[in-house]
Amino acid sequence: MMNDRENIHRRLALLRHDFVRNEPYNSFSDQFDRQLQRRLAAQSLDLIEEARAIAVIGAAGSGKTRLVKRALKQNQDLRHAKDGDELIDYLSILVPASETMKSLAILLREKLGYTSVRKGDNASDIWRQVHVLLRNRRTFYIHLDEAQHLIASPNENVRAGVVDRLKTLLNNDAWPVGLILSGTPKLLEMLNSDPQLGRRVDLVKLPAISRVSHAKEVRAIMFAYAAKAKISLSEDLDFDDLVPRLIHAGANEFGNTIAMLGFALEDALLERADVLKLRHFSEAFRRKAGCVPALNIFVAADYLSIDARKVFWDHFSKFGVE
Repeated sequence: MMNDRENIHRRLALLRHDFVRNEPYNSFSDQFDRQLQRRLAAQSLDLIEEARAIAVIGAAGSGKTRLVKRALKQNQDLRHAKDGDELIDYLSILVPASETMKSLAILLREKLGYTSVRKGDNASDIWRQVHVLLRNRRTFYIHLDEAQHLIASPNENVRAGVVDRLKTLLNNDAWPVGLILSGTPKLLEMLNSDPQLGRRVDLVKLPAISRVSHAKEVRAIMFAYAAKAKISLSEDLDFDDLVPRLIHAGANEFGNTIAMLGFALEDALLERADVLKLRHFSEAFRRKAGCVPALNIFVAADYLSIDARKVFWDHFSKFGVE
């Protein structure tokens, strides 16, 4: 029999798993579905068409990674690969910092099920293997998350080589593969550096949010999350004051803002509260940021002068909002 504490943590797990669909999500889903349907139609006619890419651009905490993963998972025309599957419609790779194209090729090769390693293989050899594996696995898309790391090198020749390799994936004669590139605005440098690559890429941007543009939406999300958490909102809450503070605490990023709401609900549920109050927001911020009241966005009178990103943003990964 489940005890009360286990029940609370199950409710919190469901909240963390919950996903809020917004305009960027709808835009990405629409663009991806159009590209996929074009590819499926061409394949049904035994035609080879140049693939395209989608770049999802947003600051840290905007929610771009989760957006892409959720949209791919929800797409009914994609087979979601499991271990041992022969066909892999798409695969996702987190691009580590300071990644080289050779090490990326090795990661892709492993993801595609290649286990034999031959010493002395150069980057070109490994990429040839990757292209063969992509064709054999009938892979339509590669998602490269944190794709700005691909152009971390200050060497222009290395950066140009990255662009050339991505173009080769898109226009391979035997089996072109579409790309989903999610990353920070720095990724735009790569897309703008080469017109041939740029014309093959559709953009989805996750802009910063504000009290003017998103207060109504954030307030509605607060009510929806509270209902899912089975907790009431205090009648003393001044939403005209709280919602702008919540958005600012999230560094004006959509994903961060939802995460901050999640942290407040977590505090309330873990103390067995029946009502979500302002102190749950301020305590969650204090606990995460380790700040004095004067620097607590939910307490300070001049909260707009506090830089939430400096004191808080790196804690938001708990709710999966990269």
